[in-house]
Amino acid sequence: MTAEVKRSSLWPRILAAAVLVPAALGAVYVGNWALAVWVVAAGVAMALEWTAIVHRERMGWRLGLHVLALAVSQALLALGHADWAFASILLVALAGNVVAQGRQERGLWVALGILYIAVPCLALVWLRQHSPHGLELVIWLFLVVWATDSAAYVAGSAVGGPKLAPAISPSKTWAGAIAGLAAGVVATIVFAQWFGDDADPKFVAAGTLLSLLTQCGDLAESVLKRSFGVKDASDLIPGHGGALDRLDGMIFATLGLAAYVVSAKMSPLAWIAS
Repeated sequence: MTAEVKRSSLWPRILAAAVLVPAALGAVYVGNWALAVWVVAAGVAMALEWTAIVHRERMGWRLGLHVLALAVSQALLALGHADWAFASILLVALAGNVVAQGRQERGLWVALGILYIAVPCLALVWLRQHSPHGLELVIWLFLVVWATDSAAYVAGSAVGGPKLAPAISPSKTWAGAIAGLAAGVVATIVFAQWFGDDADPKFVAAGTLLSLLTQCGDLAESVLKRSFGVKDASDLIPGHGGALDRLDGMIFATLGLAAYVVSAKMSPLAWIAS
């Protein structure tokens, strides 16, 4: 993507963000069913793009399985059954694999798509429910991801320079990657100052990892699109492309944060809570 094209898409990106960011923060603030509905809507948008990219179809039984996994898992989580919610996604993914193999189709990609979309959607709402400070935990996650994405885009457009992974994504540069990482760290330090006290080194390290995961998610989606010969997931969001284009980094960062909270049985905010 040339610098001229990137500059031409800057204002649509800003305007889209001006609408989507407050809406996302509002859903996170309210939590409960409001957030679940918002997340399911985002999940369905991503599922439409996944089935279009991987299976060359939008409406069909595969999309139906995505919707089923999203709706059932969120309903079970809202009822307080997080384990059942996760199990329901695994069950739907397994069913999709079996059905696809019976039809002599690519069952692995059906199951992978369901897991790739429904699990991080479930993880995000589960993190919001985490006690204490679930709201603040998700806000920190959003800040790191948004700061990383925005700084990487601006620096990559303005500075250019050597490509980060030309075989995967010709538009991504080392300048963008470094700027994105720095922005994620700064966002973590600023959040720590607001939430508690001076940023604990462990918390800054956690923010650094979240920023790296954000960029890994971006690269992973580039690999997916390149593998199936697709440039953009869709044109759903002006200046951003599709829902997968916009949320690829959030997917990886959310999964990484949720995995840590589950394994360590604690929130990283415990390091800076005053």
